[in-house]
Amino acid sequence: MAESRVFSITGGASGIGAATARLLAQRGASALWIADRNPVNFQAITDEIRSCNPTAQVHTHQVDVSMAQEVDEWIDKIIKDGPLHGSANVAGLAQATSARDAPNILEETNESWRRVMGVNIDGVFYCTRAQIRAMKTMPTDSHCSIVNVASMIALFHVGDTYGYGTSKAACAYFSTSVSKDVYPFGIRVNSVSPGNVETPMMNDVLPSTSPEERRQLIRAARMEPMHPSSIARVIAWLLSEDSLDVTGVNLPVGLGYP
Repeated sequence: MAESRVFSITGGASGIGAATARLLAQRGASALWIADRNPVNFQAITDEIRSCNPTAQVHTHQVDVSMAQEVDEWIDKIIKDGPLHGSANVAGLAQATSARDAPNILEETNESWRRVMGVNIDGVFYCTRAQIRAMKTMPTDSHCSIVNVASMIALFHVGDTYGYGTSKAACAYFSTSVSKDVYPFGIRVNSVSPGNVETPMMNDVLPSTSPEERRQLIRAARMEPMHPSSIARVIAWLLSEDSLDVTGVNLPVGLGYP
């Protein structure tokens, strides 16, 4: 359970991040520190959390996770206020698929590559590093845990969306490697690799399709679309003391990978 524990969540104002924040609040989190690059949903997620857990403290901050200084300043604010027991690094950028003329790699621009890498792997690195810096000073029986969100695409290869696929594979590798480094300090690190999830990010992956068309395409590929709450339940479990012996795992969630 999340009772009396403090959590930080990047990408926490929408999609999987918001679903995770709501679930942790429902399970008794004492404080939630939500970071997102886009502040437009901050009031909405704050109201939702307080409606299910009136005693939970909710802190929202506009943070670009691709900027190390912004991440460090955000984590510094958290630890000045108190402990940090768990972190879900959900913030990410998608990459559109399209009917480009093959080979697709020739259409992968420097700007697109750098932008996706900046958020999806640099951001995960900056956040994980800052969170571990904060957690290593806590007693080992605090059972600190970090969950990074990769993607099902990290587990197979497609001839497209090179920046996204590479960054998510790197996220999974990085998380497993860090877990071995910090386990002696009482900190667990895992990653989850969701399949297709119905979030605003799907608009960026298939920008020329309607929501119903996207569902049909996903089902045609035998990959049932999931609600963000499905991923949130797995993240919350990995952050909880129910998974104390689980570390270094990249956990696939959803259909689409055997």
